[in-house]
Amino acid sequence: MSHNTSASPDLNSDPEISLIDILRFLKDAYKTIFVFGVLGFSTAIAYLAITPKQYEASIQIAMAQISAANNNISPLGINIEEPALLITRLSSPTSFTPEAVAACGLQDQANAALALSKSIKLMIPKGVANVVELKTFGGTAQVAQDCALGVFDLIKTTQAQIVAPYIEEAKIKLADDQERLQNTKDLVARSDKSGAAMSASYLSTRDEIRYLLDEITALKNVVTSNQNRATRMVAPIYASDAPIAPKKRMALAAGLLGGLFLGLLIALARQMMAKMKSQAGGVF
Repeated sequence: MSHNTSASPDLNSDPEISLIDILRFLKDAYKTIFVFGVLGFSTAIAYLAITPKQYEASIQIAMAQISAANNNISPLGINIEEPALLITRLSSPTSFTPEAVAACGLQDQANAALALSKSIKLMIPKGVANVVELKTFGGTAQVAQDCALGVFDLIKTTQAQIVAPYIEEAKIKLADDQERLQNTKDLVARSDKSGAAMSASYLSTRDEIRYLLDEITALKNVVTSNQNRATRMVAPIYASDAPIAPKKRMALAAGLLGGLFLGLLIALARQMMAKMKSQAGGVF
């Protein structure tokens, strides 16, 4: 088999390669480049055919809040759990219940809780102090959406468990203050009947009544506002019908360009080998 080396650029004798040399090289090598380009494109198509599709669901979750007994601290309430702490907590596999694992379709997978902790994404939106954005993934849009709902239910349940002792403590304190208030009112009523309405103890008791009324109002606000400030969705779960992976355009472009580049390298290697053989034959 003979090679037409005269049409190839002589890289050793002429370090400056002209446009004509490049065109001659492409004329000789276009079949090789084309074949490998087709192979690369076909490989990309095969990759897209065998790679499972992945869908994404996203949801923004507002943290549960509780009213502060002292409204001067935060009139809008304080977070039961800071978003950064929630993200840290859900990075541990032990945070996930079997119900959450099953909602994400991972119950049959080994180390399912660990896989779930690594598959979900949690981030804090810019400029929002009490919201996290959750992204979940699945083989279908419905699976991704069910997973997002399952993780949301888990967050809501755990934050309700966190706030429960504070609510119970507020209820106990409320009952105690209401009893003290009733006893104080009875004392004031007896003072009114005995004509000791201007005594120092009477005035002190009236001040205590006002204090107890204010504290009871604050405690009632803590107890009754708990349900209204539970963990909630800022907006409904969004799950796109289009898969996020594999990316078709990127895979096809990578396969085509990779194949063309590989064909170009092989064509260059063949040219160099032919040139070396020609030079070796000229020496002998």
